Amino acid sequence: MSEFVTFTNEFGQTIQMSREDYQKKVIPNYLDKYWDEKEKLRDFAMGLVRDQFTEQAAVAADRLLELYGPIESALIFRAVVHMQAREFDKAKAMLIDCLERFPTSGTACTNLAKIYAFQGEEAKAFETLEAGLFKDPNQENGLNMYVESFLQFSKRDELKQRLEALAAKEGAWMPQLHMARLFLTEGNLLKAMQWYRQAIERAKGKDEVVMTVTGELGQAGYVYQLIQICEEYWSPTFPFPYAGFNYANALLATDQKEKAIAVLREMQQHLPDKYKPMVDHFLARVPGAQETEAAMREQAQAQTVPRQEESNKKSWWKFWQ
Repeated sequence: MSEFVTFTNEFGQTIQMSREDYQKKVIPNYLDKYWDEKEKLRDFAMGLVRDQFTEQAAVAADRLLELYGPIESALIFRAVVHMQAREFDKAKAMLIDCLERFPTSGTACTNLAKIYAFQGEEAKAFETLEAGLFKDPNQENGLNMYVESFLQFSKRDELKQRLEALAAKEGAWMPQLHMARLFLTEGNLLKAMQWYRQAIERAKGKDEVVMTVTGELGQAGYVYQLIQICEEYWSPTFPFPYAGFNYANALLATDQKEKAIAVLREMQQHLPDKYKPMVDHFLARVPGAQETEAAMREQAQAQTVPRQEESNKKSWWKFWQ
C-alpha cells in the first residue's frame, strides 16, 4: 500500500498527499460535503475502497444504503466493504439477503464465491461463481476468476466448453473475448478472430471492446489483423482515442504513415477537448510526421485549385448558355 494518495480536487487539480493527511483533512470534508448527494458520495466511496480507507468507506456505505434503500448495488457495495474489513460473516449475510431480493444478481454470486473460497469451501465457491456467470455472463471479475480456475489445472478444453455455453447466453459478449484469448495464445489466429468479431458485434459499448481487441492484437504482433478489425468496426467518433492510437500504430508498422496521420486527424475532430492534444503528442513522437503532413496539405491544396478552376469554367459556360 502506498504511503501517498493521488486525487483530483474540486477545481480539477491533481494532488498527492500522505495517507495520514488525506484521512484527517480531506475525507471528513468530502463525506460532509457529499452526505446528501448520493451519486457523488457513491463515487467518493468507491475511491475510499480502492485506496483502502476501510473505516471511512464503511461510513459512506451505510449512508448510501440510507439514501438509496436496499437496492442491489448498495447492498453489494456494503458487502464488499465488509469483505475488505475481513468481516466475512456480515458480508455473507448481506450477499445472501441481496440474492433473496435480487435472484438474478450475478455480481452478488461472484462476491459470495470469493467468501466461500477464502473459507476453504472450494466446491461451493466454484458452484456459486458459475451460477453467477450464467445469471450475468459479462462480469469481468467473475470471468477472470472462472478462467483462472481452469487454467491452473490445464483444463483448456473443458474451459472452452464452459465458455461456449456462457457465450450462448442472450447478451453475452465477454465469454467470446476470453475464447478469443485462448485461441490467440494457442496460435489459432483464425478462431481467435472469429471470436473477437463475435465479442465486438454482440457488445453494446463497441468502442471499449474494439479498444481491448486492438490492444491485444497489437501486443501479440498481429498488426494486419488489427487493421482489419479497425476497418470493420472502428469509428473516428469513438469517445476515447485509444483504439484510434492502436490503429495508427498498426498503420505505421505497415508503412502507411499518410493513412495513419489521416486517421488521427479525422479522429481528433470528434474527440472531447481534453483528448485532442493527445493526438498532437502522438504525432510529435512519429519520425517525419510533420514533413509528411505538410506534404499531404500541399498535395490537397494543389488538387483543390484545378477543381475550383473547373467549377468556374462550368459556371461561366452555364451563364452564357
